[in-house]
Amino acid sequence: MHGTGGSAGVGVLLIATIPAQAEAVAALVVLAVGTAISMALLSSAFGYAITRGPVVRRVLAFAPAMGIMTLAFGGWYTLGAVGAVPYLL
Repeated sequence: MHGTGGSAGVGVLLIATIPAQAEAVAALVVLAVGTAISMALLSSAFGYAITRGPVVRRVLAFAPAMGIMTLAFGGWYTLGAVGAVPYLL
């Protein structure tokens, strides 16, 4: 579900526009490798930034609240998926 709105959509469009199968596969491989590398680099940079200096104290103070909000959202989303509660958006 996560990739459907981002790189998967680009991959489908990419493959649909390339007539030769070998070229389409090569383009998909380049897209997949590039996506994986860019996600790894950005995640590493973000992780490094939030674990250094004064930022780490703020993150540690904010983590419990984010955990509770994430659990509440996940519960609401799950209940909405099975029709137990209405989606508000």
